[in-house]
This record gives sequence, C-alpha cells and structure tokens, in this order.
Amino acid sequence: MRKWTGKRVGLALGGGGVRGFSHIGVLKVLEQEDIRIDLIAGTSAGALIGGAYAGGLSPREIHRRVETYLQSPAFKNSALQTLGSTFNPRKRNALERASHLLRTRYLMARSLFQPAILPSEEFQSLIDYFIADIAIEETRIPFLAVTTDLISGERVVFREGSLRQAVLASCAVPGAVAPIRQGEWLLADGGITSLVPVHAAKQADVDVVIAVAVSRDVREAPVFETAQEISQRAGEIAADKLEAIELKDADVIIRPEVGDLHWMDFSRSRDLIHAGEAAARASLARIHQALPLPHRLVRLTRRFSLFGRKAAGSGHGAPGEKETEEMKG
Repeated sequence: MRKWTGKRVGLALGGGGVRGFSHIGVLKVLEQEDIRIDLIAGTSAGALIGGAYAGGLSPREIHRRVETYLQSPAFKNSALQTLGSTFNPRKRNALERASHLLRTRYLMARSLFQPAILPSEEFQSLIDYFIADIAIEETRIPFLAVTTDLISGERVVFREGSLRQAVLASCAVPGAVAPIRQGEWLLADGGITSLVPVHAAKQADVDVVIAVAVSRDVREAPVFETAQEISQRAGEIAADKLEAIELKDADVIIRPEVGDLHWMDFSRSRDLIHAGEAAARASLARIHQALPLPHRLVRLTRRFSLFGRKAAGSGHGAPGEKETEEMKG
C-alpha cells in the first residue's frame, strides 16, 4: 500500500455546549459524501464530539449514545440537567417549580465555596461515556484538543496523552466545571482562547480547514435584566470577536442554525443534529471546491465503483472496495 501523498484536510469543531450536538450531523454528511478527514481539532463540545469520532465511534453511534444518555436516570437526576432545565422554556407545575428552585439555589450556593457548580465526578462520567480510554496517539484519526491555561492565559493544544483527560480539560467551562490541574497548568475551556480551533488545525500542517461554528448569533436582540445576563453578554461579544479572527483563515465555514439556544439547554438535541446535517449539505459545493484533487478522485472512484456494481446487477458491496492502492489512506 503506497503512502497518501495528497494535501491534508482538517476539521475544526467549535465549542458551544449543547449546540455542539450539531457536529454529529456534520460528521454524518461528511461520511456519506466520502469526504476524507485527515485531522480533527476540537474545542470544548467540539473536542467531545470530535474526540468520540476520532476515538472510533461512528456518527450514528455517537447519536445513539446522546439519546441514551439524555434518557438515563444518571442524567435526569444530575446537576447538569437541573441547570440546563433553567434555560428550557417548557412550563412546569407548582411542585416542579418549587423543586427546581431549591435544587438550583443549592447548586448556585456551591459556587460561593467551590471552584465549580457541577460536581467533578458527574462531568467526568459524562466524558467517560463518550470518550474511549486511550491515548490521543492511538486515535484512528489524528486529533487535537484545545484548552486554555488559566495561569498564563495561553492556549494549550494536546496532541498526546490521555484522550479523556484532554477532552475533559477542553470542556471545563469556567464556573460550571472545575479547571484541571496538570503540571504547572491550570486548564479550562478551550473556548476562552480559541472558540473554533482553525489555527490549531493550520499549525498541524493541514492544507484545507473545514470549520464548524456553533456559537449563538450575537446580533440577536438580548434582554439585559440582571447582572448575570450583562456579564454573559460581554463574554459572548468577546468570544465572537476572537472567533471571527480564526474563521478568516478557514477554507470552508459551516454554521448550523442553532438560534438563541443556551449552551446548557438539552431540550433540542435531535433538532441540533438535523441542523448540522442541513448546514453541511448546504456547504457541500464549497467543500468539494476546496478539496485537493486526490480527495476528489477517491470520492469519484467510490461513486463509479458503486455505479459499476449496480449496473452489473449485484446491488451490494461496501463503497470503495475497488479503490486504487495509490488512493488508500
């Protein structure tokens, strides 16, 4: 088998909490279109979904795990679900409102005495459910997890070491999840410094970067009624400016329609996956135009191979069985 000599394509999956479920839909379409990804860089939710995919799970399996997790007692009784439901517009009866208020106030009180609202073991179990217990060097697709060192203020990119630990650090949203101590670093959410990790992918020597941004549109007219909402708005504006700088260097930008969904609102997971699929399909022309020639030839080879088998009357067989040795990765 000869070594692949074409240009490399990187996928930069951005952060955005629950909105990151859109990445699953994007991955589904890229697989269906036989678009070869040579490297994945992920920030926060992008690290979670990208890490699960690079670690060996198919988009279909990741989707199944999301639905199973959201229906599990572990999630329904979790602090994560309690906080997330605060941003869910669903109406509750009086008993539900009272119970929810008590639990929410208890969790908020925790933040006055501890580094995070969510229990660390609860979030660790979420990471373990989706991420394989392997080293980053063992992933089937080269993978980068982007984090931020709270001490130096610098971006930290993990290319080796524990996949679970790197993803956990990348997902450690300040205030919600405790930062991760590693050596001299105190690691937190990669979105603080790199919301969509285009530059991390570029620095890994890829030639084409497909970026997936799942941030909320800051042009939406927000409501400023509390100090928390004002503080959150300031953070969103800063993140939007940093994101725009990185996206300038992306070759293709995919923006699923996530609306104004809060990053902790789990009520629309299925809609988000469909939004990712729709956005990826709408971007296919730009993706194919940006792809280097060897990637296009692989896709054409597989398409014609399938067509030839169907014309011969077989109607079966896996795509790419007759792929030439020169084009195999």
